[in-house]
Amino acid sequence: MDWSLIKRERKKRRRRNEAQDIPMDVVVEILKRLPTKSLMRFKCLSKLWSSLLCSRYFSSLFLTGQTRPRPRLYICLADLYKDHKNVILSSAPDTTKPSSSYVVDRNLTIPRMGGYISQNLLGFMCYTFWRKPRICNPATRQLFTLPAVKSSIIPRGVIKKIAYYYFGHNPLNDQYKVICSIAPNLTTMPEHWVFVLTPQGGSWKKVAPTPSDFCPYTPVHRGQSVNGVIYYLALIDMYNYVLVSFDVISEELIMSQVPRMDGDELHGRFRLKNVNLIEYGGKLTVLDSTQLRDKGMVVLWILQDAGNKEWSKKTLILHPCQLQLVNNIVFHVNGTTQSGKVVLIPQDLLSPFHILCYDLQRNDMRKIEIKCIPDHWFRKKKKDRRFDVMFMDQSESVIDLDLLGDFN
Repeated sequence: MDWSLIKRERKKRRRRNEAQDIPMDVVVEILKRLPTKSLMRFKCLSKLWSSLLCSRYFSSLFLTGQTRPRPRLYICLADLYKDHKNVILSSAPDTTKPSSSYVVDRNLTIPRMGGYISQNLLGFMCYTFWRKPRICNPATRQLFTLPAVKSSIIPRGVIKKIAYYYFGHNPLNDQYKVICSIAPNLTTMPEHWVFVLTPQGGSWKKVAPTPSDFCPYTPVHRGQSVNGVIYYLALIDMYNYVLVSFDVISEELIMSQVPRMDGDELHGRFRLKNVNLIEYGGKLTVLDSTQLRDKGMVVLWILQDAGNKEWSKKTLILHPCQLQLVNNIVFHVNGTTQSGKVVLIPQDLLSPFHILCYDLQRNDMRKIEIKCIPDHWFRKKKKDRRFDVMFMDQSESVIDLDLLGDFN
């Protein structure tokens, strides 16, 4: 009889028994502090672990366990003639230079995906690809494609249409919704539809008739979700546009005027290309960067009271030593970080590729280089490619997309 073999087997049994004796609440406390990549591997251990790690219960605990958000920059690259080459690149801060450069993580690159990013919210990304809206969880690499909106104002057989999508969250019952503004062309009043995500997938329903004074024609910018309300800008004629708000809880649409600007604006109107919605100090803010390149100046219009439509104005001017960052390249605003910093993205995919991070509180701007983007994307002609960028520094989510509507 081989006593050494028997002893080894006994030790193995003891270790297994000790592992099984660890209380489940202790196991959960350990798991909620681990990175998402590790948790996704642990889902394969058993059905019990998979069920736990995908549940909304654990997701809530996981959010509290993340002491520091893991910032990532997602770059959607689309080849307009070769769909199979489309990708979403995920990049994280360079460990050697975390404040000045990001590096593409090839292990987290998602092939056959790419397009226009509408919004990111609570760890999820909403984007459109070939006119189809999609919800993606970059942490779990799950993807849900929403069905097409069957609007009565779109003639049968018409493929091309004007459709914009916005992503929102109802904090009262932890419910996610997508709103769609759709029209057959730029001269037709759009319809508005809302999609409520449920465990069964959900379906589109038409938003209740809007007030008689509601008359925006075409949305012009990606939306911004603040405190359970989705905001976006929409044209009412060739030069004027308004602020549209959609309450995710009541599903009510409201139109209000944006403040008029002074100085170099055309007759006191905004210039469309240089105006964006951001969140600043927990409030919706219109950021005008018309004079950023020439004068290093941005103007903030902050919505102090949405009910009374009260706005306040704040003007920022870059330090002279930072003007060289914006003098030679055209940048557009791409949203804000959790700490209120504005992300500016170049208009074209230039090599070496970089973005700007503008701290509005400190009035300080810095350059961040993005490394390891495949060289062949820079060699493509501008007319043959499309790119979009989204910065996410919110806590990652491990919720299974199939459970987004599960509130029990």
